[in-house]
Amino acid sequence: MRSLQTGLAALLLLALGALPASAQPNNRPTALFSEESELAITIEGPLGSLVRNAPRSTAPVQATLILAGAGEPQRFAISLSPRGITRRTGGVCSFPPLRIDFGDTAVRGTVFRGQSKMKLVTHCRPGSNYEQNTVMEYTAYRLFNAVTPISFRVRPVRVTYRDTEGRRSEETHFGFLIEDVDDMARRNDRVALDVLSGAVTSSQLDADASARFGLFEYMIGNLDWDQTQGHAGEDCCHNSKLIAQTQATRAGVISVPYDFDYSGLVNASYAVPPEGLPVQNVRQRLYRGLCRHNDALPGAIALFQSRRAQIMAVIASETRLNESRRSNAQEYLQNFFEVLDDPARVQSQLIARCRR
Repeated sequence: MRSLQTGLAALLLLALGALPASAQPNNRPTALFSEESELAITIEGPLGSLVRNAPRSTAPVQATLILAGAGEPQRFAISLSPRGITRRTGGVCSFPPLRIDFGDTAVRGTVFRGQSKMKLVTHCRPGSNYEQNTVMEYTAYRLFNAVTPISFRVRPVRVTYRDTEGRRSEETHFGFLIEDVDDMARRNDRVALDVLSGAVTSSQLDADASARFGLFEYMIGNLDWDQTQGHAGEDCCHNSKLIAQTQATRAGVISVPYDFDYSGLVNASYAVPPEGLPVQNVRQRLYRGLCRHNDALPGAIALFQSRRAQIMAVIASETRLNESRRSNAQEYLQNFFEVLDDPARVQSQLIARCRR
């Protein structure tokens, strides 16, 4: 009987996409995202012009990426461009997120092998509080990694920015690289869907994955997302990416979240809740999972409860967090698990508040 129960439990976790990556049928992550050690890199280029023009333009500039290591530094010719919307154009950040494009640069035999274009999450502004925000957003990705391999992996970097125009002083900040969506999909035996906003409906989403998505965003207090919609005329979706068995598949589609700087866990000074929702600030949780997937919510709750130790360990082990931010994050997550442990609060705060 015990072996039968064990087998059924394993099948349930597999259905939820919760088994560790090594137990999944497909492959390991690329070299860059197979480790969690911090890389030291330098980006040299006309950063003064890039930053000055970023609110109006995402035009790339030619730059050099230098990777420090045990031997001689490795140099890579890259195209560097601003990316994103709010942090680039909203007037809240003095330095934009970046996209690194290796183009035809030889990366074989290096930690960047297999990479073409990479997203670099940068500091918003100078200062220790903003750096802690970046560390906390990096940690949010790792929290979802602790729940499921169907999530974006991240690699921490310590970046020195060197302006070849001489307009900006050299500065070094914490940042992190985000796994490419095609690599994430391949790692999970799926492909990234190339579709516009609204091309996939909520009825075509995988129910277990959708419930898991909604519960995770509730855990970190994030309301800045949508599983099927995005900006009109743009690729789907708002702070999430869709993956499926094939490009033509429109059943069991999985939405994978990213971009967590507007979450209560990060609690950035510029983060505000979306208009029209009954919350006063981003620290106030509001469940926005889909009502049509409420039947899958108990399984998602059981999954998160089973991963509680791993989730809390992510916070405890992140040495780049200062003690104040670590304690604050631990308390915030403990409050989440208190909701899950109380059936009455699950009913009133999750099931009854789902998104129709």
